Amino acid sequence: MEGFAINAAMLSGFQPPDLYHKDLLHLMVRDAHSLYAYWEVSNRKKWLASQHFKCDWGVLPKVLRLYDVTYLHFNGHNANSSRDIELTPEANNWYIHGVNANATYAADLGVYTWERQFVPLIRSNFVHTPRDAKYGWGEPALEIVAEAGEREGDGYIPPYYFENFRAFKAGR
Repeated sequence: MEGFAINAAMLSGFQPPDLYHKDLLHLMVRDAHSLYAYWEVSNRKKWLASQHFKCDWGVLPKVLRLYDVTYLHFNGHNANSSRDIELTPEANNWYIHGVNANATYAADLGVYTWERQFVPLIRSNFVHTPRDAKYGWGEPALEIVAEAGEREGDGYIPPYYFENFRAFKAGR
């Protein structure tokens, strides 16, 4: 027990760093109708953006673009819908309200050009909001992706096989 007390005493003054010097954008579900995002832009990416746009990073208008990608194999251009949230210059996190229940979301952190074109810098993870109602009697808990049921057309996803997979039979 003494060893534990020493370790706890050593860790009692530990503070996590304010910055990790990484590019990250993390999206989290708060409830069925709101999300939380936090991010960090590395000094290198800030410098590259300021060099590209020939202005200081601080004056570039920061934007969080939220994509509704429910039932999609998202490629960056085929979202069901998107909306832009203009951020304050010092923001490094944001609550996003008014999202749909039982939907999948992703986000990009980026900047606007002077012509108001969005330039993405960092992409987030994908999150799925919970339902805001109970499942009905006999209703499946998991919904089938529409693309999986199609056999023809642009939405068809062909099956693939693992080259190192080997099936086993029971018995000899």
